[in-house]
Amino acid sequence: MRPKQFYLFMLCCILTLFSGCKEDEENPLRFYNSEYEVPMGGRRYLGLESGNGDYSLEVKDTRIASAGTETGWTGVPAGRMIYVTGILTGQTYLTVTDNATQETCTLPIKVVDNYEDIKLLRSYLSNLPNGDANLLPGISDIFLINNHARDAYFFKQGEQTAFSSGLTLITRGRYKLEKEEENNEKAILTLTFSEDAATPISNHKFILWGNAYVFHRLDKSLNLNWNTPPIGETRTSPAPPPSYTLEEIAGSEPGTGKQISFTLSEQEIPAGILP
Repeated sequence: MRPKQFYLFMLCCILTLFSGCKEDEENPLRFYNSEYEVPMGGRRYLGLESGNGDYSLEVKDTRIASAGTETGWTGVPAGRMIYVTGILTGQTYLTVTDNATQETCTLPIKVVDNYEDIKLLRSYLSNLPNGDANLLPGISDIFLINNHARDAYFFKQGEQTAFSSGLTLITRGRYKLEKEEENNEKAILTLTFSEDAATPISNHKFILWGNAYVFHRLDKSLNLNWNTPPIGETRTSPAPPPSYTLEEIAGSEPGTGKQISFTLSEQEIPAGILP
């Protein structure tokens, strides 16, 4: 090989190596959010925008939260996702180190009270004998909070994006859940709230029709002290059906009031709502 051609060949190799290094450096450690909330006893996956897939994690106060990684994901570097688990309510910090670049990022972590999201399914109204689209109008989600006050937050569904659930807070109220001892498929849900500033606060009472699964989940998630038995891993164990039913109590016989379907979703309450 002539000297000139040799130098050109070596120059191409160097440029190729430099280009490869530059591509590696274009994966900075970045998250979609600057802070995160997680419910006590729950798990929150962090929105990882970019990184190199190999991370070290350090939680400042391990009494409040813990953190880990989970493989098998798509759309994230090396298929590895970072998650935080809430232990006790409070605030702490998670420091993430990208081991490929030694870049670090510190994220505030807030652990809030646990909750359940009652997501109303108006599309299921045609399957109900007394389905009523005007039952709880404008409300798409009711978050029942596991706290002493029994807070309830009422939301309407707006446009969803990759970075937002689209939920908008309408009002705040209280809830009460009472289990019917004589009927394993029935509980009473009382919602106390005002639809707007011009409307007085009032009680809205419903029969919650479900099964052993939904009552056990509500019991444990909201600390209701119903002493429901654990769900066994057998073929006869009750499985979560596609939906449950809320039936308005208005002095009528059970099965004749206005009804609306709902499901217990894994939707997260928008950050900054819970104290």
